Formats: sequence, structure tokens, C-alpha cells
Amino acid sequence: MISKEKAFYKKILWFDNRLRCEIDFFDCFQPQRIVSNHPRYKSGVYFSEKCGREIQYESGLELSFIKQLEQLKNVRFYFEQPVQVTYWRGRRRQTYTPDFGVFLDTNEFIIVEVKDLPGMIEYRTQMKIEGLMNFCSKRGFGLLFTDGRNTVEKINKVKCNRKLENDILRTIETGTIRRRECNELMKKHNAKQHELLKIILKNNLRYRSFPLQIKEGRQNPFFYKVFIEKKRYDDIIFENFPAKFKSG
Repeated sequence: MISKEKAFYKKILWFDNRLRCEIDFFDCFQPQRIVSNHPRYKSGVYFSEKCGREIQYESGLELSFIKQLEQLKNVRFYFEQPVQVTYWRGRRRQTYTPDFGVFLDTNEFIIVEVKDLPGMIEYRTQMKIEGLMNFCSKRGFGLLFTDGRNTVEKINKVKCNRKLENDILRTIETGTIRRRECNELMKKHNAKQHELLKIILKNNLRYRSFPLQIKEGRQNPFFYKVFIEKKRYDDIIFENFPAKFKSG
């Protein structure tokens, strides 16, 4: 049986540039944002024995992930909101802060974004993950995109509900699917949420969970190629921007 440490490590996305560093490297790192106290979030602090201080969180998923990190022997320490990452939202350059930085016993460092399964396939989240892949690949960091237990692979493995898929694809030809229409289609085919997520991911549809919208639009090609087609990020960059790799 695979250990929980090996299972955790196996889920990390690595790049050709893979940095190993000493603990002093992180002296300059400080949390990059203040966790929201908005009532819609489950926010608070958790005292970490491993880190020797209180760690902020702003969701139940983040709290569960913190508790998981406390138990993993291959995690030396971690901290919240480690860096600010730029990404492109259409033609506009945006900034966001991923959830955790984690230093491993291999002297490797990973950046973690924690999202539930529906959140993983939101087109806005995928834009951020594309920016995070670029950030991590340049600096030699690993990337973990998870809900604490699962990655996007969980959705990939779901059996496709073909009847629901056909109806979804037929319906979006005439416009955007919203909450009421989506619920009617799922009820018609006795479908579960993970089956809907599978269809959205498989067909690279443009999805927003709140307010719910599903429509055509392949907006995040790097995310799709890495997480769905299982292509190496570095190979994709070379194929699309070969000039960056030419000597001289």
C-alpha cells in the first residue's frame, strides 16, 4: 500500500527546471495577503506545531489541508499566501495569491492552490493556474492543484454520461446554460454533479459555478493540454514559443 507521503508527492506537477534549496532561502518569504473575514468564508487560524505559529485559512478545505500537512513526514514546514502570481485574463494582466507554499524534506518547494472539484474547472481558476505554471516552471518550484485529497484526475476518471453530454452540447449551440436549465437536464438524465463536471472538462467548455453558466469557449489551452491531455508543460512551451529556447 502506498504511503500517504508518497501519495502526496505523486500528485505534484514538476517542471524541467527543478530547484533544491536550503531553508535560509525562505527567510524573505512572508504571507502576501490578509485572509478575508467575510462571513461567506470559513476563516480563522490554526496553530501549527510544525511551523511554530498560527496559520491563517479562509475555507474548510484549507483548514483540512493544513491538518494534512501537519501529519505528513515529508513536509518540513509551510506557510500561507506565499507569493503573488501574475496571469492573463483576456488581454488584461491580473495578480492573484495562491494558498500555500510547502517545503519538503527533499529540499524542494511547491506552491499549492486549494479548490473544490467544481472550482478546479472554472475558467477563471484555470487562467490563474496557467499563470502559476509559468511562475513555478521559471523558478524551479513544483505545483499542486488539489482539494486536499483529489486533483483534476478525479474528474478525468469519471465515466461520461453520454446522454447528458449530448444534451449539454446540443443546448449550448443556442446559448448559455444557466442554473435552472442545468438542473432540468441533470434531473432528466438522473445525473450526478461529477458527471456534469466530467462533460465540462472533457469538452473544454467555459464554466462558472456562481452564478452557474456553461457555454462554448476554449479559453485555457495550456491548462487543458497539461491536466487533460497529460502533456508536459515544458514541451508545450517549446512548441508554442521555440524562439525562447534558441541559443544566442
